Amino acid sequence: MFILETLIAITVAMTTAFGGLVAEDLITRDAACTISAVPDLWSPECTSPSRLAWFVGTLAVLITAMAVRAWMIAHNGTLYYLRLLPAESADRMRAAVDVANARSLDFRSATGWFGTNGDVVDLRRAVDHVSDELERAMNDDDDATGYVLAPNLAFPAALAVGYDTLLRERTHLAELPTEARRRRLPGGDTGVRTVYFDDGDDMWAERRWLSRRSRPDSELSMVTLGTGHGPTGRVWLSLQLDGGGAVSEVDAQHPLRAAADLVVVVGPTATTDGVETLRPWALPAGRWYPGASGRQIDRRAFARLVEELSGAVEQVLDDHPEADVLLSGRMPRSVAFALGYVISQRKDDRIEGKRAAHHPTRPDDTRAERAQARAENEGLSSLSRFWSSVTPVLEHLGEAKPALVHAAQRDEVVRRLPVGPAA
Repeated sequence: MFILETLIAITVAMTTAFGGLVAEDLITRDAACTISAVPDLWSPECTSPSRLAWFVGTLAVLITAMAVRAWMIAHNGTLYYLRLLPAESADRMRAAVDVANARSLDFRSATGWFGTNGDVVDLRRAVDHVSDELERAMNDDDDATGYVLAPNLAFPAALAVGYDTLLRERTHLAELPTEARRRRLPGGDTGVRTVYFDDGDDMWAERRWLSRRSRPDSELSMVTLGTGHGPTGRVWLSLQLDGGGAVSEVDAQHPLRAAADLVVVVGPTATTDGVETLRPWALPAGRWYPGASGRQIDRRAFARLVEELSGAVEQVLDDHPEADVLLSGRMPRSVAFALGYVISQRKDDRIEGKRAAHHPTRPDDTRAERAQARAENEGLSSLSRFWSSVTPVLEHLGEAKPALVHAAQRDEVVRRLPVGPAA
């Protein structure tokens, strides 16, 4: 940006100087100068062709440099670093933040740590702090610039912060590398991967939402594993994008999963030696643009993935409207943040292809619960009760604990979840 600003300053001075010389030529020339068309400007009777050529050339360079500057402002803008991790964890993104910040016009941060003691991890105050700081910083920022959000949040926190964030236009999400490239050519690829995640009407607000059952070409598989505990009162839903291992063994070491009546695993799969295994999902990075912090992720592929993940959560809520859903996930940090945001957008809309009359009412339902059931039966997304039915799970140091991250969660329901296998 410094080089570009210097180039603009030089070309402004040169354009002004040669523009003044051309104007002087036009004013002081004799009566033989008659301008009836553009080519007449180059006539020796009217101007000096060399002066005019320099003026036009420097003006073209100035316009080009200003256009590049406007593009960089809109795409780079302010870098927002969001960190909320267990206190025992290390922040391995600091070097990457410094590298990404070198390409940004400004920098903001909203960070914190949290403890993991107890059977339930309560992150509500820490999540509120990060969300409030992010909103305050974005409100104080220049609307003419772009916004680059770089989340480094534990999975439950990423869902909650993304859910509560009001995104602006020209918003990008950044996936920071764990090991930043410290030696690189000036202007080269830094290893940061960014995706355009704009909140314009054509991106999310006016999106046509389809139920997962209406999309036979889903990239992600949904595998259901019954555990034989009778009626479905608790579902373990695992969103897996990191790959590795047999689907049947996903999260098998966690007592919370063993206590579930049903296990649902969502992710890319492949069959190896007759065993269904998980495949890793890679960020679909495209080409690198000069001046950008790193390669751009295919925004359509990214949006499609997040839509599929939210659709999988929605389908589980549709199929088991009375169940408590424990949600675990292993995925890139930017995807987890985006998933929270898309859930908040999808929950307010009607879903095409949704099965009607699938949420029964019970005699002891409250008026609000009856209204919710009627709305869902008429096509409203079941994600409107996401926080009252879903409990995110924090996986840390080999343990899986239910997490309280949002004010809409039911505290008493989360705290009575079993901490060991069902009897």
